[in-house]
Amino acid sequence: MVEGKLRFSTIFVAVAALVFSLAYFVKAKEPILQIVSPDKIMSSAVSLPNSTDSKFAEMVMNSSSYAVFLCRSEYSSGNANSLEALRGWAAQQFHNDPRFLHPVILPKATASSTFINSTAYCLFAAPYYFASQAAAGLIGSRVDSYCDSESFRVFKNDFAGLFGGDAEAATLLARYQSDRARTAINPLLSVLLWLLTAFLSPLLVRPFRRAAAFWRAPFMLGNDQNSYRNTISSAAYFAYFVSALGVYYTAQALVVETTAAPSAIAAIVCGAAALYVLFPVKVFVDNDEVLFLRSTITTRSIVISAWLFLSVLSIQMLTWIKQGVLTEPDPISLLISAFTGDFIHDPLTAKRWISTAIALAWSASFVFILKILSRRGTESSREVTKKLAGLGAKH
Repeated sequence: MVEGKLRFSTIFVAVAALVFSLAYFVKAKEPILQIVSPDKIMSSAVSLPNSTDSKFAEMVMNSSSYAVFLCRSEYSSGNANSLEALRGWAAQQFHNDPRFLHPVILPKATASSTFINSTAYCLFAAPYYFASQAAAGLIGSRVDSYCDSESFRVFKNDFAGLFGGDAEAATLLARYQSDRARTAINPLLSVLLWLLTAFLSPLLVRPFRRAAAFWRAPFMLGNDQNSYRNTISSAAYFAYFVSALGVYYTAQALVVETTAAPSAIAAIVCGAAALYVLFPVKVFVDNDEVLFLRSTITTRSIVISAWLFLSVLSIQMLTWIKQGVLTEPDPISLLISAFTGDFIHDPLTAKRWISTAIALAWSASFVFILKILSRRGTESSREVTKKLAGLGAKH
């Protein structure tokens, strides 16, 4: 017992020393990511980094009164909506800062209102910035590939008809694509993180499996060994993935302070669900005291709990898809754009297919859950039959 306490104390001291060393010696800087280059969009446009054209800014801010003439093609409808969104975005940006196409890059303040934020920043800022640069490179290669497509060529002609084909117009289009591409970095990293979590699950789930087996050991005697092992595995995997979701929401609460409260509540719910499935208890309320007794839950209950979590996550994804618009893209749209390289058009067809796939998968899982619920009394009836047969054999 004493050796275990000393081991934990040593780990905490080592982590504190590491965080202090990082805070003192390392200064992680957020990289400046220019994902799309103006020269890639319009090779004839040579932008001057320190120049600005006030007439171009006035033209963009007053462009709402201009008619949009498009080259008739299969992309005309999507290009009209995209140009409308682009000029609305550009007008707002020029209204806030007339020099936003050639800004002076200033360092941004990091979330460090508490010691928890500061500790998390010291530990994870450098790896996060490195991963962001790698993701930006991947997205940039997809955007470059899209810029060579027929869809972009037609849009570029329509764009030039509204904003012109000079250096400022090319810089505007590149800035629009870059800003939207940067917002796709975090969703892309989140997907990669969850893929890594699933890939490492056979290794990382072992501590959860040992904890579930230890807690359920008193109930092992007299039970079916296969059912016992299935219950342990189900509880371990459920606790592992729900705990990972809780850690994800905790990190989101630390990094994005504007959504700290909802993220913290979601993290608490995930943690409570994981703990209860891993260490189930029964509560008995007496007149004098409240008793918490070690208990167990069936595999069926764990499967139903997992289905409920998957249902609320599916609802969240469907809500993203329904509420996302071209000017404020949702995470699903950003992920689609990151893979296609098209941050100009709204991927309506892909989102429709994803919504249909989610609905079909949920419907199939719902039928499966109804089938499980319909077997509610099967196991106990079988046990009763065995007991009656045993009594008959004795007599």
